[in-house]
Amino acid sequence: MKRLLIGKIKTAHGVKGLVKVQVLCEDLNLLSGDLFTSENDEETLHLTLKNAMKDHWVAEVKNIKDRTEAEKLRSTKLYIDETTLPAPEEGEIYYKDLIGLKAIDENGTKIGEVINVANFGAGDLLDIRPLGGGESFYVPYTTDTVCTLSATEIVLKLPENLLDAD
Repeated sequence: MKRLLIGKIKTAHGVKGLVKVQVLCEDLNLLSGDLFTSENDEETLHLTLKNAMKDHWVAEVKNIKDRTEAEKLRSTKLYIDETTLPAPEEGEIYYKDLIGLKAIDENGTKIGEVINVANFGAGDLLDIRPLGGGESFYVPYTTDTVCTLSATEIVLKLPENLLDAD
């Protein structure tokens, strides 16, 4: 069973054992309850989200009562089983489902394959490995660039001169 990374404990918060959690999912309900602490092991932590802060959430971890214990959880990644995700609504897609799609430009030319979805703060980007090899490149994942999307391919309107050789 595949697990998906949905959060990461950044550090302790206060003296009563609370932690700061970086949220890596849209549905906050996924971050409450038992969460796996690795992609393979069965160890879990039980989290209860308390309140939102600037760029993270403060959470209580079951059986963690002081700052020293909470500090030991620093950098702990939080996972759920992929099968626990709700089905996407009409017109929605999970980013994990974009990985592996064939990327085609609006003229029907095959340009590569989506190998990742990244966000460095300014919006979501498709990381595309070109067909002929070489370094991958990013294309914004927006309504302006995505023409159509199917289970096997994504048709993109590429920014002008993106693929031109130097």
